[in-house]
Amino acid sequence: MSPRSDPEFFDAKYRADPDPWNFDTDWYEIRKRKLLMALLPRPRYHAALEPGCANGHITLALAQRCDRVVATDIAPRALELARARCRDHANIVMQRWALGEAWCWADTFDLVVVSEVAYYLPALALRSAIEDMAAHLSIGTIVVLSHWRHDEKDHHLNGDRANQITLSALPHQPVAGYLDDDVRIDVVTVRP
Repeated sequence: MSPRSDPEFFDAKYRADPDPWNFDTDWYEIRKRKLLMALLPRPRYHAALEPGCANGHITLALAQRCDRVVATDIAPRALELARARCRDHANIVMQRWALGEAWCWADTFDLVVVSEVAYYLPALALRSAIEDMAAHLSIGTIVVLSHWRHDEKDHHLNGDRANQITLSALPHQPVAGYLDDDVRIDVVTVRP
């Protein structure tokens, strides 16, 4: 199978299995969420954007530390599952949107979490998406990049390359990071 970035592919995965990547039980996923949240440099954020929220695991964790979370996905079924998981949190807004689509947010975000989604875009599309995003972020916004480091048949890029492209397109200053055989997490702040 070739790399994928189409909504139908992801929607079919979530219709066949509400947890297609084992977010509930896989130690990689559980550990990554804990690492990601621990690396956030501030205890509280006003507004977070989470492209590619999947079935809402990170969304739910962000809701504990953010006044408002805008969680997006391209798969309607993933959004249904995320809404169900997060139904008791009035500070979460779900919307159909994909990283790579035109920026449509009037909100000002002080946190953007790009986790396990950037490598679904081809290199040039990812660079363009990040340049568009950077044009709409305020100086000081925290951006978190968290990706699986291994090659996958459904990915256009591995996690290292996805993070490298993102960082090269985003004016930033490093804040924190984590790296092991499986995951790379970069936490940066937007600079002029």
